[in-house]
Amino acid sequence: MRILFLSHTSRRSVFRVGSHHLAREFAARGHRVVHLSNPLAVAHLARITDAEVRQRARMALPLRLHPIDGALFGVPWGVFPLTPDPLGRPLTLGSTRLLRRALRDADCQEPDLVLVDQPLLDHLIEPLGARTVVYRPTDLHTDRRALTAERRLLRRAAGVIATSATVLEPLIAQGFPGPTAVVPNGVDLEVFGSAGDDADATGRVRRGAVYVGALDDRFDWTAVVAVARAAPDEPVDIHGPGAAAPAALPPNVTVHGPVDYADVPGLLAAHRVGLLPLSDHPANDGRSPMKLFEYLAVGLSVVARATPALLAHRLADVHAYRDPGDAGQAYRTALGTPPSPAGRAAAAAMGWGSRADLVLGAATAMATGRPVPVPG
Repeated sequence: MRILFLSHTSRRSVFRVGSHHLAREFAARGHRVVHLSNPLAVAHLARITDAEVRQRARMALPLRLHPIDGALFGVPWGVFPLTPDPLGRPLTLGSTRLLRRALRDADCQEPDLVLVDQPLLDHLIEPLGARTVVYRPTDLHTDRRALTAERRLLRRAAGVIATSATVLEPLIAQGFPGPTAVVPNGVDLEVFGSAGDDADATGRVRRGAVYVGALDDRFDWTAVVAVARAAPDEPVDIHGPGAAAPAALPPNVTVHGPVDYADVPGLLAAHRVGLLPLSDHPANDGRSPMKLFEYLAVGLSVVARATPALLAHRLADVHAYRDPGDAGQAYRTALGTPPSPAGRAAAAAMGWGSRADLVLGAATAMATGRPVPVPG
């Protein structure tokens, strides 16, 4: 098959998202895979000194597709970031022609399947040609523009494959008539599982808590403070890009910058507990964080805010709290309870290979009108 992803995150980002892993897995199965992400726009060039902007620029100017893990990745060139230009065109005509030419050169023109997790890229569907469009929502959208684009996309989509039931529910409530499925995000077992095995084999003493991810309004510093105060002799390491940390953090909290994805497994394996300090931001209720199974695969216990999507997994070694002030007690419990084999076993069932088979099976059924298999 010829498969096109329209995604929110570039492969050059410090983050790895589900579409990156699915692209790799689909390519390994012999499919022609192209992954396009949020466009680089004139406004972004003002931040060309930013390392991630430079990386995206290398993939966008001029547009060419870069082979990574068997798939081809590219960043479109836009006039404004994800908004139409004054004439109502989301991309310049030249950029659209470049995209079509890039797909033709990649033998992926008129793709058999377009998987969309960024609804604001829906304007590319028709110019690039598509036989079957499947919406793969990963978040609960609250932004007006995203909601408007999502409604347009639902009118075009043959089906919806959401990463959690919480994300899927409002789409069904809107009256989406087509077939649906839920396939949560997974974990790169080859990378994260081996890091846990290596750490255990060396007999290295694991200490404290760790978080790796974005430090934005979906992150709860109040819970981090409660965790740190609950065990002041244990280090709490916070890694990721985003807003500046609060000034008055406990002394055992260290805030690091972004970390390269290749270094994450070893970094996690040096700790005892993985943190998912989710704020009360509405988008968090439906998130299917890959960190959850990455933590478990490495052999960590997990302390996480109780959200509907997270509780639905009913996982061992996950200590959930509802109020940020209770995060400290959950952390003390995690420190006093060694991880069980059940945690790693749960992660082992969530490898991206199985995720890819479920997504492709559901999408193929949606394209042909067959009953959608129920994910196991």
